[in-house]
Amino acid sequence: MKYSRFIAGRYLTARRAGAKTSTLLGRLPALPSVIVMFAAGGIVLGTAALIVTLAILSGFEKTLTDNVVGFTSDVEITSYGNRPLPDFPGTSRFLYKNVPEIRTLTPYVQREAILRSPRGVAGVVLRGVPLGDTNSMARKRIIRGVDIAFAASDSVAPILISKGLAEELHTDVGRSIAAIRFNERLRSREDILANLHMYRVCGVFSTGMSQYDNMLAYTTLPAAQVFNGFSATQVSGYDIRTASLADADPVAAKINKVVHYPYFARSVYEVYPAIFAWIKLQKQPIPIILGLIILVATFNIISTLLLIVIEKTRSIGILKSLGATKGGVAQIFLAEGMTIAVAGVIIGDMLGFAICFLEQHYHFFKLRADIYFMSSVPISIEWQHYALVSVLALVMALAATWIPARIASRMQPLHALSFG
Repeated sequence: MKYSRFIAGRYLTARRAGAKTSTLLGRLPALPSVIVMFAAGGIVLGTAALIVTLAILSGFEKTLTDNVVGFTSDVEITSYGNRPLPDFPGTSRFLYKNVPEIRTLTPYVQREAILRSPRGVAGVVLRGVPLGDTNSMARKRIIRGVDIAFAASDSVAPILISKGLAEELHTDVGRSIAAIRFNERLRSREDILANLHMYRVCGVFSTGMSQYDNMLAYTTLPAAQVFNGFSATQVSGYDIRTASLADADPVAAKINKVVHYPYFARSVYEVYPAIFAWIKLQKQPIPIILGLIILVATFNIISTLLLIVIEKTRSIGILKSLGATKGGVAQIFLAEGMTIAVAGVIIGDMLGFAICFLEQHYHFFKLRADIYFMSSVPISIEWQHYALVSVLALVMALAATWIPARIASRMQPLHALSFG
């Protein structure tokens, strides 16, 4: 073992003169000094804080994006003036042929409606989807009842509503509600009855995004076509999934080139610009947060090693008198700094992972779903975060140890021995 590593280890576990080193049971094991533990603790907390921060920011972005896309799609085709689009089987074949980037294309029918139960009224967008559509997030988050695809088949069409709507309407699974097609020409009782359709609640869903949950209700595509007065081949639009969300804008632009009026394609970024602007804004402070926490940890190491240099000034003088070189003395303090940094980073990584893992599985920290579009703090555990934080912390620690190491190596033996 090189003497620089050996002495660095002794310095890290050194006690002040007069400190107790043994007990009735024997000699105490060599433990880090209080100064060293405080320095390592700063790195532990800084590393863990960075990892948790990055995991939360990444979790927010991923969860919010998945939720928004789950309500709509990567690309949405609608019509100008909300006109019905004809011949959806032929249109589907045309789009698959001319836009090969499309993975799935699902027709839908939707319209504003008033839902009425014996004890409540609510306005929604009633959306009809094919029974085989598995992309809708709401249909995957059913908390009571069943999906429209598994509802009992009878003369009354099934409807899937949110938990908030069920509470507002004071209804539940198995009960019937009326849907009135919103129409500015509703002037008499006969007009209302002509635009009234009955549905039976087959299930209740909750995605955590209460503002969007309470805006939508789902039924079958044929039932929605009847509600809107469409023919069997007319739809309101198409939901399109691509291989990646990054392809949404290019695919929307390509569709607009191959289809004509009244078809109009928009990516999810164009449909919900405010939400994605918010996500982008959340990521902007990351470099500042990273810089501040790493800077604090860096000053921690510098101050700790400077204290050790001052405390061990006479020892440095003795080492130099015995023939230690400037490089050898510098290596002692470099080894000390890197030992503190490596230990702090490893423990910080483990602490950060433990916090993220527990929050991801047990959801200790709750959020208001009506504000944040999710009910608990989202966590995304990604190895890139650990690599980035660990490398940055170690590089900054190496740079920080250079200052005390240089000061120690430039000490003159005579001055060092006469110190104190």
